[in-house]
Amino acid sequence: MPALTIYLSRLIGIVTLIIALAMLVDKSLVVAMVGTLGQDRAALLLLGVFRVVCGAGIVLVHNVWTKGFWPLVVTLTGWALLVRGVIVLFIPPDVVAALLTAVHVADFYYVYAAIPLILGVYLSLRGFTATASSIEFPAAPASSPAPTKKPSAPKPHSRRR
Repeated sequence: MPALTIYLSRLIGIVTLIIALAMLVDKSLVVAMVGTLGQDRAALLLLGVFRVVCGAGIVLVHNVWTKGFWPLVVTLTGWALLVRGVIVLFIPPDVVAALLTAVHVADFYYVYAAIPLILGVYLSLRGFTATASSIEFPAAPASSPAPTKKPSAPKPHSRRR
């Protein structure tokens, strides 16, 4: 597996595990935060910008669709972040608040907490169990031939008088 896939798996895996554990530790705080997030346009803009930056960063360096399930999960995570960030930036706050109400965060809380938990466990296990022999490093660039010395122009002869 490419080293970039391993690195991004480790990074995304650890971050999503931390988020999932924080969600599992304090349900009431997260439910309250989601409720107020739909009302706060500045927080939504900040969240949208953060998601767009992270998602675009992943998509630009890892847009891999054909090398198996593991790299596909990393790529889809980047695209999901990017699309969700763009949506948050352009949807009016009242629509976001209505969407947050429609998904019933309090009712399905543990389902929503299980998503980053499963993603984090999967990507962390794949990323941290990848062996050094499975890491493909990019080939060394072909060495260019040594520059040839240009022939020097003939020196002008000075005339003696």
